[in-house]
Amino acid sequence: MALDSRTLVDFRDDAAVWVARAMNKGWSKPDWVSVNLTLKCNLACTFCKTCYPVRHELTTREIKDIIDQTWLWGVNRFNPIGGEPFVRQDLEEILAYACSKDFYITVTTNGTLISPERAESIAKIAYNRLHFNFSIDGPNPWHDLGRGEGNYERCVQGYRNLREADARAGNPVRKTYINAIINNLNLSDMPDFLFWCRDELGVQGVQLLNLFRHGNRIDPDVEALWIPKERQAELSDFIDLAIGFKDHEGDENFTITNSVGDLQNIKKYYRDELSTLDGKCYSGWKELYINADGRAIMCDGKLDFLNGAFGDIRRQTLKEMWTGPEIGKLRENVKSCTTPCIQDCYLRRRSDSAVRIARGVSRLVYDELKKRYTKRSLEVPAYADSVLTLQLSDTPELATSWDGAPWDRFVNLTKSTPEPYAAIREDPFKFYDFRNRGYLNFDRGFLDMQIIRDVIEDAQRNNVRFGSVRLAWEGEPLLHPQVEEILRWLGEAWRKQPFCDRIVIPTRGTLLNHNYCKITGAEFGDVPFTWVFELDAFDKDSYLHTHTEQAWDRCLDNINFLLHIVKEHRPAALRIVLQDTVTAETAGSVGRFRDWWQAHLGTYGLSAKVAAWGEPTGPGHHLWFKRPDPADLAGIREAKEHYRIALDGLGLPAAGGPDESQRKTCASYWKTPTISWDGKIVLCTVDTQQAVKVGDANGGGLTELWWQAPRMHQIRKQVMREDFAGLNPCRGCNQPYSPNACSISRDETDAWFAMAGR
Repeated sequence: MALDSRTLVDFRDDAAVWVARAMNKGWSKPDWVSVNLTLKCNLACTFCKTCYPVRHELTTREIKDIIDQTWLWGVNRFNPIGGEPFVRQDLEEILAYACSKDFYITVTTNGTLISPERAESIAKIAYNRLHFNFSIDGPNPWHDLGRGEGNYERCVQGYRNLREADARAGNPVRKTYINAIINNLNLSDMPDFLFWCRDELGVQGVQLLNLFRHGNRIDPDVEALWIPKERQAELSDFIDLAIGFKDHEGDENFTITNSVGDLQNIKKYYRDELSTLDGKCYSGWKELYINADGRAIMCDGKLDFLNGAFGDIRRQTLKEMWTGPEIGKLRENVKSCTTPCIQDCYLRRRSDSAVRIARGVSRLVYDELKKRYTKRSLEVPAYADSVLTLQLSDTPELATSWDGAPWDRFVNLTKSTPEPYAAIREDPFKFYDFRNRGYLNFDRGFLDMQIIRDVIEDAQRNNVRFGSVRLAWEGEPLLHPQVEEILRWLGEAWRKQPFCDRIVIPTRGTLLNHNYCKITGAEFGDVPFTWVFELDAFDKDSYLHTHTEQAWDRCLDNINFLLHIVKEHRPAALRIVLQDTVTAETAGSVGRFRDWWQAHLGTYGLSAKVAAWGEPTGPGHHLWFKRPDPADLAGIREAKEHYRIALDGLGLPAAGGPDESQRKTCASYWKTPTISWDGKIVLCTVDTQQAVKVGDANGGGLTELWWQAPRMHQIRKQVMREDFAGLNPCRGCNQPYSPNACSISRDETDAWFAMAGR
C-alpha cells in the first residue's frame, strides 16, 4: 500500500496502533467514535435487521458529552449512525454541536423525513463539515419494493429540499452520496442508475452495497432479493463496469466510492467465495462504537456486534472502556478470527508492518530533502491576462438588482448589532467600532489572512507572476475585519518581489475609509493597486436604478477623499476604475455617466479613458462600461442588445469584443485560479457552487496544486479533446465567449503541453 502524502504524525499514530494490537492493549486512540443516535426508523425495509426497540436511548446531553469526550481525547472523527437519524427531533442540534468541535460528519439517511423546514436548519450548519449519504436502491419500482410504497419520491424530495435550502443559504454544493444495495430486483437497472445519480441528481458519488447475512444463512426476508447463481455473470459484468467507471471517469465531482478491492469482493460475496480478510482486522483498535442504549459494542469474532458488549457510557468514560479489561477478550477474538467477512472497514493496512512504517518515514525524509534541493522541472508560464481571485468575503454589503450573492449572509453578519448597521453607512470608521465590540458575526465567510500570506509567498517562491490579483469574488471585500492589515501586507510583499501586474479591489464604495485611501494612494503609491468602484450611477436618481438603498452621498464622499489623495500625492501606480454595468436600466444613460464623471475627475486635475468590453488593464484611470454575464442564453442575448445600445450612445463601434463565431478553449483551466473564503481552490469565478474543486489552499501550495498536479494536467488534456466528464459546470458554459473573460491561444496551449508533456 502506498504511503504517499503522509506526515510524521501519521506514521507515529500508525506505529502506536501496531504496538497496541501486538500487545493487545488500548494504548492508541481509535480512529473514530461511532454512536447509534437511535435504533428507531420510520420505515420497515424488508432487508434491514438494524432497528429494534431500545427502552432508554441516549439523551441529547449524553450524546453531547460523548462528542466532548471524543474531541478532548483528540480522536479525529465522530460518526453518528442509526436507525434513521432524522427520527430524532434534536438531530440538527447534535450535528451542529459536533461540527462546532471541528468534526467532519457524514449522516446516512433514508431521506423521507427531510422536510423544507428541517432542510433549512441543516443549511445553517457548515456545508464543508456536514455531508450526507442517501439510501436509494435504484430506480422505482425496485426502491419501493424493499422500502415501502411512495418512499422513493419522498427520499428524492428530501434530497431536493436539502439542495434548495443550501442554495438559498448561499452554501456551495454540500457533499452528498448515494448508498445503493445491489440485489436481484435492481441489478439490470444499475448501470443507468449510476448515470442518473450523476447527471440528474448531481450527487458526488455512489457507494455500492450488498445484502447482509450471517454466515451462509440467507434470511427468508431477503431470499427474493438475493442474486442467484444464474445471474452471477450479469453481476460480474456490472461490477466490471463500475470498476471501469471508477478508473476512467471517476473524479472528485462524481465517483464510485468503493475501492476496486471492495467491488471485487461483492462478486465473491454472492458466489460464496469469500475468505477471511487478507489483512489484519483492527475492529477493537480502529473504532469505539456506542450503541443507542449506551453500551459499547464491537465484533465478537462472528460478525455479531450485540454479543460483543464491553462497557456502558453511563457508567464509564470513553477512555475507561477503551483501556479496561472487558475489551481485552474481544480483541483476542478479533486477532484469531477466521470468519469470512466482506466488511473491510476494519482493515488498517498502514499499521500492518513495522518495516513498512519505518520505510515510509525514510521516504518522507528523503522526499522533503529532494524538494528542497531539486529544481522543479515544470516551470510556471507567465500569462499577462491571468487572474488570481482571493475571496476576502462572500457577504454583500449593498443589495443590487444584478448581484447574485445571497442577502441572508449580510443578515447573519449583522444580526447581533445593538446599534443600527446604518451607522456604518453614515461613517465608515464606525466599522472598526462594530468589529471591536463583537457586533458583527465573523464566524464564516471571511478568508483567513494566513491563507493570503501562504498563497502569495508560494507565488513568490516559485517565481509566479499573475496579471491581476483580485481581492473579491462574491461579496464586499471591505467587510473583511483585517482589510488594513491585508492591504499593507500585500504592499510590502509586492515591494519585496512583485507577484502580479495589478492588485484589484472591486468595491461598492460605502466602506472605503480614509485609511484605505492613504495606504493605497500615499503609503504604497508605487504598488499597482487598482480600485474598481461598482457604481452604475452619477447622481442620486441613477443610483436607485440598480441599488435598493440610497447610499450615493456616502459613496461619492469616500471616492472624493481618494481623489484628493491622488491629487495631493500623485501615486505612480494607483489606478481608479469607475464601473457602469450596462443593464436595461442603465443602457440609455451611459453618455451622462461618462460626461458627469469626466467633469468630476477634472475638478481634481485628473482624466479618465473610456473603456468598453473587458476590464481595462492599461495605465491611467478609466470609465469602464461593463457587459454583465447572465447564465442563460436569453439573458445573454438581451445583455448584448443593451450593450449595443450603450456603445451607440457612447459613439463607440459595436465591434471589438470576442469573436463568438469560433469555438474557444476556455482559458480558466490555465489562467483563473480562484480561492474561496474557506480556502477551496476552484477553476474560475463562474463556479460559485464550487462544483469542480482543484484542491485546498489550507493544506497545499497553489503552484503545486494548480500548475503541477497530475489532476490539473488531466483536466487540461480532457478539455483540449472536448471531454467534460466530471466537469459538469463546464458543459454548455458561455463564459469563454464573454468580453469579461480572459482568452488562451492555440500557441499558448501548445507551449504548455510541450513543457508539461501530453
